[in-house]
Amino acid sequence: MKLSWRDPDAILIAGTALLAPFLYYTYWLPTPSYNWLVLVAGWMLALGLVLLESLPVVSAFTAAFAIAVALFTRPPNVMAYGAIYLVGVLCAFPGNRARLVQLGHTILFGLCFLVVLAASLPLGTMLNQINGYFVVFGGSHPNPFSMRDQQTEFLRDGWVWWASGGLLLVCMFARCSGRTVIARWAELIALFAIVLLGLSLLRRAFDPGNCHVLSVLGGGGFAMLSIACRRGISLKWIALLALIGLIPWAATLGSAGRVCFQVALFPGLSLMVLVVATALVLPRSFGLTLACFVGVYLVYRATAAGLTSPYRLATPIMLQTLPTRIGPDSTLKLDERTRQFIHTLQSDVASHGFCLGDLAIDLSGEVPGAVFAIGGRMPVFPWIFAGYPSSHRLASEYLRMVGPERLRRAWLILGTGGHALKKEEWEGLGLDFASRALIDNLTHPVDGSVVELYAPLVERPPC
Repeated sequence: MKLSWRDPDAILIAGTALLAPFLYYTYWLPTPSYNWLVLVAGWMLALGLVLLESLPVVSAFTAAFAIAVALFTRPPNVMAYGAIYLVGVLCAFPGNRARLVQLGHTILFGLCFLVVLAASLPLGTMLNQINGYFVVFGGSHPNPFSMRDQQTEFLRDGWVWWASGGLLLVCMFARCSGRTVIARWAELIALFAIVLLGLSLLRRAFDPGNCHVLSVLGGGGFAMLSIACRRGISLKWIALLALIGLIPWAATLGSAGRVCFQVALFPGLSLMVLVVATALVLPRSFGLTLACFVGVYLVYRATAAGLTSPYRLATPIMLQTLPTRIGPDSTLKLDERTRQFIHTLQSDVASHGFCLGDLAIDLSGEVPGAVFAIGGRMPVFPWIFAGYPSSHRLASEYLRMVGPERLRRAWLILGTGGHALKKEEWEGLGLDFASRALIDNLTHPVDGSVVELYAPLVERPPC
């Protein structure tokens, strides 16, 4: 945007850019989950699109890095991010030669990243895991879902986002074709849309788990870009910002969850489109300051929601303060309830002859960290995830892969929560609880359900 770093507008934009990613922490703690990697890749892709015209080589490097990070997420994310960058290259460069050179640089950097990853990662282990996945699930997604139904639902729930994007396309078409009447009416509609979206923040309770935040930020950004089409601003720059606005939607592809729930993790990118588009339309004005304040407010509310109700933790973050020994040589800060659960579990197994490195299996699918907490080893898969349509099938294959000998020697943790596989289901799959002793009934620190601990009735040598 050719702003000086001393310019107040540049400071506002940079400050908002630093805060915007924290919208993600509405649901997730800062851990390297695949959703977090999708977020990082999305921000890198956005940076690559911004730098396409000014620093094409840096843009190619950044986009290749984004694709390399996305490889650790879901295949549809890789394809969607790659498609967005490809369209960005077509928009930014006028000739096919320049486009091919840019794509060539991106592919070259991408191959270099692949070589580095191949040299540094345990490919043998990864191939074994992939083979195990195919044995259990074949080539299908473990949780069957219809991407068409997902998008249809999103079309209904997130219609403001879609409609504002369609309005932007109309404005771009009107400018390219010289239809000033259409452009003027579209600008008026965009202006009313921004006012209505802003007022909706005042009349609705803040809920980061629905489509409303995305509608306000993404819809407002597209509407501002629609107005920018009438201000003589580079159409290429508008198109690149619009592509960045599509990244939150592309980040949800391949997930079996609802699009609106998934997209709530990535509206920080929509916020940046809104802020930059506002700076283009209303330079050095009250509008940019107001847009940044709205963004900071939403980031604060989303982060506060994540800190007070952290995902899959028993208490707020500020209560996770008690150092607790986990496994043989690790320490975590936990809340009192979780700490007591861990201490009771460790005391129970220690008093019944458990040794570090013994086999232990979390049958509940809800506390896989418990095996690590007692210093055990879970054979085959570290997590029999519960609560999914494929969980029963995975459980059956798991027992087959573990085999009777290892199963006979393994300690078992059985849950009774809403998502856990029930004891009767495991017995139906051939698991014999009669050859084990029930050691204790513990209380799950998050949902209060009973967690049963079973010890194998076999001769065990001293540790």
